[in-house]
This record gives sequence, C-alpha cells and structure tokens, in this order.
Amino acid sequence: MINCIICNSEFYARHAAKACSLKCKVLAGIKKEENGCWIYKKSSSGAYGKIRWQMQWYSAHRVSYEEFVGPITKGLLVCHKCDTPKCVNPDHLFLGSHKDNRKDAVDKNRVPKGEVNHFSKFTDKQIKEMRLLKEEGFTYQRLSNIFNCSFSYLCSIIKNYNRS
Repeated sequence: MINCIICNSEFYARHAAKACSLKCKVLAGIKKEENGCWIYKKSSSGAYGKIRWQMQWYSAHRVSYEEFVGPITKGLLVCHKCDTPKCVNPDHLFLGSHKDNRKDAVDKNRVPKGEVNHFSKFTDKQIKEMRLLKEEGFTYQRLSNIFNCSFSYLCSIIKNYNRS
C-alpha cells in the first residue's frame, strides 16, 4: 500500500502507479498556466495529451471531462474553448458535434481561408478570372473546360457558395 501523490489516500499500487484514481492521475500530470489552462505534460500524441490507465491509452482532455464534468454522449467531441489541445481544465472543455467544433474554429478564425487552405484548387486570381469571364458571357461548360473542374464546382464558386 502506498499514498496517492495528489489526495494522499492509501491504495494498492499496480505496477508503478502513483495516483489512486484517474482523476488524481490527471491532476498529477498538469501544469497550471496564467490563462487558466491546465496543460497535460506527462505524455502526448501529436497535439493532444495522452493518459495511460490500466494498460490502456486515453485522450487526456476526454478523461478530464468525464472525471470532472460527466459522461460523454456517444458521437460527441470534447472541444476546447481555449483552443489549446493539451488543456484539460474542465472549465475550458465543452461537448459538441463535428459541426459545432468546425463552427467554433471558423468563428475564431482558426480555419485557413482562400488559397492558403490546403484543399484550395484555385488561386484568388483564378477565382476572379472565372467570375469576370462569366460576366463577359462565357458558359459554365466552357469555363469548366478552361479551368479543368466540374460544372457544379465551378457554378458554386461563381455563385459564392465556395470561396468569396
């Protein structure tokens, strides 16, 4: 039996465990920042913190949400209000769909727009040229041949559904 490094509760340690619960393990791995973020420092995979518990790996922000706030509804993401992927502060986390997460990113100008977006097929100059040629009377079919794209994609660009 050993004592937990966070709450000092006595527990039977499996392997080299130093925390008695998943909640204590989260708290043991954070560094509190001035902006209120709790940065999970123990382990990471890409931009997100990772927690190993009972021989399994979990996303630290999801574990923190479940331990401090409550269960995560199937199909929902744990999103960050603070836009810091390693943050596990439950006050900075909220549940949302993929659509909610994308809207949050767009609202905060975190999504590259225009030709800097890696999905962009055309430059801003080409978009202007397409719209100018359409105003001059070119058909959508002719423009789609010139710019080597589908009729529907070209139509959505010219009508401002894609790329302004």
